[in-house]
Amino acid sequence: MNLDRHSVSRNLPREAAHESAGLRWIVSQEGSRQSYGVPLAFHRLGALRKFYVDTWCRRGRNILRRGPKGLRALSTHFNAELPSERVVSFNSSVLFARAKLYFQRNGMSLEQISAEYCRFGKHFAELVREELKREELNPDTDAFFGFNTNCLETIEYLRGQGVFTVVDQVDPGKVEEDLCVEEAARWPGWAKTPGRMPQSYWDRLTAEWDAADAVLVNSPWSAEALIEQGVPASKIMVVPLAIDVAGGTPVADKEAAAASLKVLWLGSVILRKGIQYLVEAARILQKTKIEFLVAGPVGISATAVNSFPPNMRLLGRITRDQLSEIYRQSDVFVLPTLSDGFAITQLEAMAEGLPVVVTPNCGRVVTDGVDGLIVPARNGAVLADALVRLDEDRELLQRMSANARLTVQHYNLPANGRLIQQLAAECRRPRPELTLASHA
Repeated sequence: MNLDRHSVSRNLPREAAHESAGLRWIVSQEGSRQSYGVPLAFHRLGALRKFYVDTWCRRGRNILRRGPKGLRALSTHFNAELPSERVVSFNSSVLFARAKLYFQRNGMSLEQISAEYCRFGKHFAELVREELKREELNPDTDAFFGFNTNCLETIEYLRGQGVFTVVDQVDPGKVEEDLCVEEAARWPGWAKTPGRMPQSYWDRLTAEWDAADAVLVNSPWSAEALIEQGVPASKIMVVPLAIDVAGGTPVADKEAAAASLKVLWLGSVILRKGIQYLVEAARILQKTKIEFLVAGPVGISATAVNSFPPNMRLLGRITRDQLSEIYRQSDVFVLPTLSDGFAITQLEAMAEGLPVVVTPNCGRVVTDGVDGLIVPARNGAVLADALVRLDEDRELLQRMSANARLTVQHYNLPANGRLIQQLAAECRRPRPELTLASHA
């Protein structure tokens, strides 16, 4: 099965699309993933019934914003557009557990981290389940959307009520872990917590895939990985991520002849994201004026970090309220990932006018040579060549910057909500064969 473009859709009869308009969605999620894109998309379509979230900062945000990074991050767990009466949070039940994991994670093994993920996921899913037991549910119109590791107990309850359920698998699962283990062997001493997640973690994911009516992934890359892990192709919905395009602000054109090209990395500094190949590229380019800004939590060893060349600058963990300024300081966004379920940072960077240099191993957003460049994974030399090309051809950089802002317009929240609605309606009917279609 070949999945090679932006999304996978099915041939939807007109009556199925019409039927989807009647679905009312119950969404549950941990944290502020995707900037609350899923509940926002359904809300804007008038299709959000309830949103369950672990933490929701209804008050005191201005005070928290003046505190340390952990508190600043908590202050962003809110969106004024989502009606308060439809948001249910569990602050008192989860804040201590999340803070404990935040401070202890650096000293934990993968097995301990996995156990904590599963423990919290079970606790959160049970909290949502108990809340739903108080609701009057209608299997004809209600549908549920949850995220992997955090919704098994909720889905099992809703299945007994006849409610249609979707689990969002945010990464390619064990296929991705295999790549990471292989990469750790290629770069000994780099991984801070090498090894594998225990089988109990994968058992929970598999149970969610089996229990849900549909498994949603965000890229053909993830779809192929889940099929390899035994998820039926007929059960998979492929829907790219989206961002709040309407909420953005126009940005000034980048200077075409800036003194130096500033290349931005934003995300966890780990082997899976390809930091080692950015280091290779930076070493090759030490005699140029290209500068590398590396923003995000560091998940590699101190020895690895100490090997970074001087043209790389570590900025550390960035909170969401700092993102726009970081993007504006940069000229190019780089994502040399070995594996990502999608990488929403591609869209955020494009919205700020940054061309993206990326590998094929994530969501297919970039059109090579138009709004960015596609380079092979695990190749620092080719990555360096791509950056030199943009550094030496500033007119091309400017064209790509303009095109990036056009590209990102296709990845808007209402369009994604409608696509999920359509695919969910079709999944509730006899399933025809998968056919390829462009998200745009």
